[in-house]
Amino acid sequence: MSQKNDFKAFSISNNANVVSQEKYEENQSLQVGFPPENISTHILNKALRQSSTIAAVIANFIATQSDDDVLDDGDAEIPNASLTQKGIVQLTNEIGNNETLAVTQKLVQEIINSLRGNNGSAFNILQYPKLAEAYPDGRLPDLRGEFIRGWDDNRGVDPSRSLLSWQEGSYLLQSLDANTITFALNGLTKLQWDTPQDDNISARVQFINGNTGPVDKNYIGVSRPRNIAFNYIVKAA
Repeated sequence: MSQKNDFKAFSISNNANVVSQEKYEENQSLQVGFPPENISTHILNKALRQSSTIAAVIANFIATQSDDDVLDDGDAEIPNASLTQKGIVQLTNEIGNNETLAVTQKLVQEIINSLRGNNGSAFNILQYPKLAEAYPDGRLPDLRGEFIRGWDDNRGVDPSRSLLSWQEGSYLLQSLDANTITFALNGLTKLQWDTPQDDNISARVQFINGNTGPVDKNYIGVSRPRNIAFNYIVKAA
């Protein structure tokens, strides 16, 4: 065989610079180990060919089974990750609409901490300029336990109301002369009436005994719950 160190990984001709499999298996170095500074070129090439062949076979098997390229060919390009493609993911600490960036844990926590309920609390108008456009005084409306009523805005259904103004529920009473009122004393619990907010209400009860009869709608009024005037906005697109 040629003494030239010309590695031919899969050469099988007689002049290939690779020892035969039979001589390779008979080599004593396989039993006791190769010397650190003295190894035959033919044996070295055989060892390299064996290892590279086995690595290629195993890699090909893995690639076939996993449908992934496991060979490091030095020029493989890893794509950016997407909703349908595995790949490289880049982190970001800014809110946006990019589908290939992933937000950091810190940003997620900051967003969670920024969520606020409409509980009348104050907020920093410089830190939340968009929110300040809706509430320029830097305070959220308190909607806890309130009904939302559409702002009248000069329609005349609920006049003299300013935006976000509060309105107490209407009283379920009928006024008679001298602030005397009439209602069913045993019906308060069943009707689940709320107690008036005004502590200065003063009235007297008149007990009336008499006949009963039908009445029309002019004797009956509707009531409203306590509410806040809210401006419903539709964005034209």
